[in-house]
Amino acid sequence: MKKYIITFLISCCSFISFSQKKDTIVIIFNDEFSEMEKTDFTEEVQAGSPEEKLKKSIAYRIRQMEKDSWSGNKFHFTHANHPKEAYKKFGGEPPIILKKQKSFLENKKVLDIEFFRTTPYIKVAKTFEEEDSWEEDVMIFMIDVDEIKNDSITLRQVSFTRPVKE
Repeated sequence: MKKYIITFLISCCSFISFSQKKDTIVIIFNDEFSEMEKTDFTEEVQAGSPEEKLKKSIAYRIRQMEKDSWSGNKFHFTHANHPKEAYKKFGGEPPIILKKQKSFLENKKVLDIEFFRTTPYIKVAKTFEEEDSWEEDVMIFMIDVDEIKNDSITLRQVSFTRPVKE
C-alpha cells in the first residue's frame, strides 16, 4: 500500500510540474526609435547542435523612460550564443531562434515601444521578473523589424537585465 501512495504522490508532483510553463512575452524591436538600440557583438558561431549556423549574439537595449531625472539608463535584453564546447563544459542551452508565420503572435503578449514609454520602471521590471526577485519568470522573445520578411518573422529568445535604480 505504501508503494502505491508514494507512486501516486510522485506522479501527481511530476504532472503538476510538467503542466506549469512560463508565459511567453514578445517584444517588437525597431532601432529607428531613438530609445532602442542593438549591437551584434559576435560573429556567427557554432551553437548547440551541428546543424545550427544562424547564430549571433545580440544586445538589445531600450532606454528606461520613466518621467524623472534617472531616465538615461537602459533595460538590456541579450540573445547570447556561445560555442558548442562552452555548452558541453559549463552546461546550459543555446537561446531559441524560431522562424514562424505572423499568425504565431495571435495569442501572445506583444510589447512595443509604447509599453516602455508609458510604463513605470518597477512595472516594466516586474513584467519580466518573479515577485521579490530579479529572476526571470517568463520566456522573452525579441522580433527585430529588420528581420520581418513578408509573412515570416524571426523570434530570438533573450534574457532580461534591468538597470539598478538608485
